[in-house]
Amino acid sequence: MVRKILILLLVLQVNFLEAQFLPMQYDTLINSHELILSGGVDYYGSSMEKDLTSKFIKGGLITSEIKDKSLAKHGAINRLGGVGFSRFEYRNFNATPFKKKNWGYTIKAGYDAFAGLLYAKDFYGLALYGNESYIGETMDMSGTNLSMMTYQKVGFGLINKKSKSNVSLNVYNISNRVHADLREFEIRQDDAADTISFLLAGEFEVKNNNKFNQGIGFGVDLNIFLPIEWGKYKTAYIQVKAQNIGFAYMYEKQKVYSFDTSFVFAGLKLDELVGENSILGDSLNILDSLGINSTEKTRTILLPGYIQVGKVVTNLTDKKIQSFFGIRLYPTLIYTPFLYAGVNYRPKEWINIGANTSYGGFGKFKTGLYASVNFSNYSIGLSTENLIGVFSKRGSGESLFIRLRWAI
Repeated sequence: MVRKILILLLVLQVNFLEAQFLPMQYDTLINSHELILSGGVDYYGSSMEKDLTSKFIKGGLITSEIKDKSLAKHGAINRLGGVGFSRFEYRNFNATPFKKKNWGYTIKAGYDAFAGLLYAKDFYGLALYGNESYIGETMDMSGTNLSMMTYQKVGFGLINKKSKSNVSLNVYNISNRVHADLREFEIRQDDAADTISFLLAGEFEVKNNNKFNQGIGFGVDLNIFLPIEWGKYKTAYIQVKAQNIGFAYMYEKQKVYSFDTSFVFAGLKLDELVGENSILGDSLNILDSLGINSTEKTRTILLPGYIQVGKVVTNLTDKKIQSFFGIRLYPTLIYTPFLYAGVNYRPKEWINIGANTSYGGFGKFKTGLYASVNFSNYSIGLSTENLIGVFSKRGSGESLFIRLRWAI
């Protein structure tokens, strides 16, 4: 089960997401129409090296050396996760919806994914080394928290023709959700490894069927640009960005396992209990006797939205060098406050290159690099938030973004 959870987390890297650091080159030029396509991938962790995580995705031999290098980086609390979506957005500045002459409209659609795992060092040890390393010891995996969701959205909103600040109301289809909160999770083996005791308290939730439509949600995207004084006779812009802030109702009943129990098995080894052919399956008689309740429930849940506030790069200046920085927050303990800062260099009017550093989120320190070119009617940008992960197996993950914009 532990190995399957890790694999499921990492498979989400095939999804796409909006580039976070990819420079927008914010401007207030008056256009008639804009079309924006963006996508990318970003997964990383606080303790696992890319040399290990890539093996789950692409295949290959996981050697003892590879496992040991990641194990050495593990602390008491560790994180692994990824976020992603692909997005299409159309903006019309000629129209005047609701007779608001200063506002146009925007239509968007996208595919989103969020996955995060908060886990203890023993969780990694059990998943990668097996139970033999813990004979005569207690594996303490309390505090394990897992959250995964994939969903699609369509939205309609208004956009200010001057500032390009915009807001949209979105409808969401929830296609998959997994959630686990293991407040207490301990496994104890005796010296002979044939008497095993469990201490469990928490909840595990997963979908109960294979339907594509598991739930429906409603949320808001908000994008506001605020001018501020920046030095003598200069103006900078702060962006307040909120994405996918809202709720969803899981109208398809979800399978929920609740437990607050302890039990002991004698004469059985751990792999006989939780392996591929284990005696512990979804048998209500067995689970009930162990104090594990299995029910089916509908749910109202929060969407995994985020809020980001920061200074952006702007084309409203002739400066060749500009700074950008900010903070990003998700409403979950799995994702810590994410701080970033960087420098944008514009050697020519049509090109921007830059570098950044960041800390937090699912991991620790990362560095990034980007470049974009702007032509008369369109622009293209490419970036990474994890430069070391692109070139080295010792990196914490992989990250790549692309953004295309066409305007007339």
